Amino acid sequence: MMKRYHPSTILFDFVAIVKSYAILAFVVAVNIGSDSWLSRVGRILLLGSVVLTVSASILKWFSRKYAADDMAFHLESGIFEKTERTVYFDKIQNVQWHTSFLHKLFGMTSITFETGTSGMNSNVKFDALRRSEADRLEKAVKEFMQPVNEITQTEDGIAPIIPERVVHFTPTRKDTIKASFTSLSFLIILLVGTSVFSKLNQLFDVEDYVEGWLASILTSGWMIAGLSLGLFVLALTIGVVWTFVKYGHYEIASDEDRIFISKGVLEETAFSIAKKRVQAVEITQSFMKRMLGLAEVKLISAGDLGDDEDEVSTLYPFLPVKRAYAMIAELLPDYEVIPDTKRLPRKSLAARLFKPYWFWLIVTSLLAYFRPEVFKLQFGWAMVSIALLVLLVISRILGYWNTSYALKGQFIQLSQGTFEKTTFLSRRDKIIEVSVKRTKLQQWFGLGSIGLINRAKPVRHEMLEDMPIQEARQFVSWYAERTKDVQLQ
Repeated sequence: MMKRYHPSTILFDFVAIVKSYAILAFVVAVNIGSDSWLSRVGRILLLGSVVLTVSASILKWFSRKYAADDMAFHLESGIFEKTERTVYFDKIQNVQWHTSFLHKLFGMTSITFETGTSGMNSNVKFDALRRSEADRLEKAVKEFMQPVNEITQTEDGIAPIIPERVVHFTPTRKDTIKASFTSLSFLIILLVGTSVFSKLNQLFDVEDYVEGWLASILTSGWMIAGLSLGLFVLALTIGVVWTFVKYGHYEIASDEDRIFISKGVLEETAFSIAKKRVQAVEITQSFMKRMLGLAEVKLISAGDLGDDEDEVSTLYPFLPVKRAYAMIAELLPDYEVIPDTKRLPRKSLAARLFKPYWFWLIVTSLLAYFRPEVFKLQFGWAMVSIALLVLLVISRILGYWNTSYALKGQFIQLSQGTFEKTTFLSRRDKIIEVSVKRTKLQQWFGLGSIGLINRAKPVRHEMLEDMPIQEARQFVSWYAERTKDVQLQ
């Protein structure tokens, strides 16, 4: 039986309207006393836009209906033109929950069923539902996915097996503090303080008072030390609180078929993905994370992960490296992180250093033409050109140093990066296309570049440059054995 969406959907649409028109409303409010024709037009446009949008939202609510049976979602929409859509449960790849602070106030939640197709209507999204109704819809999908032959004998008869959920990770206080340093969230106090000072200065011209107060402080060493310590403690406290609000109640769990990620204090987000839908795994280490021995693991899925897909599909972004590798094996038994990888030969470094420095040539040409005096030096522009060339050479050396690769069984692993290192891990049966390309320079050095494509949204392209051509050809032969891994139904 078809039913309408929850009436609170109108409220959440109205909140979205308020956000979208916030800037225009602010401009109108600032010029509320003005009688100019531009101000009057602005007020009319704002009022008309809000009335039309709210009216459309109400009409949309009356025209939208949904139903869920044992096999699919049935959706109806359209104000002037009616559209009916059926989304079968076997097309659903991921399930995402999002409970904002406003959702909590009204006892609601938002749930999105994500498919592997593309387009505006690829997903089934409910912006506002009672938790009981959201649970019912998700349960319908899970029961469809659960094989019917998985049953067990009980005293009362036959009952389906309920997969046991195992919790793999919850952050400790130490993890939260380390995460606040790594994410540099404690620097938010500087951004907020600068913004507040700028606004106050525009209203009250406080800059002159602050300069005198600051001059008196700088004359006392004790005052400087005390102020610095106080600011550091305050920034650290705010950073820890900010990190806890964003990553608090974090949990990574799994059962036999799915992976579950949940997080958030004021705003809760929960995400689940079928293990068989994972196309690849990406392990990223920024410069700061490499110093602290941390890593971020991201699951690459064929489904659409929404607007916040980088964070939604990411395991805890501040995992210790060894724990991250172990967790990949726990969550995805079909995946294996390869510890022993190959480095590129030295001729690959030579080829990279010999590649044209087009960016440096363009910048140097502009500097030579305009000849600006940098640091009040006549030939300062030449020093900038030399510094840029040195920086580019160092980045290519670091890129070579951080590049490694491995082919083991049905797995491929690529590691690349300069200051940030990224490791890409995938299975042969998840790769849909491979390629080998060679430039003239690579041909002279006996090298080539391999490329591979994984099914994702958007399609995921990976490339490893300057690999020995013999191993690039072995890579193609390795992929040709994909027929052994792919089972046709």
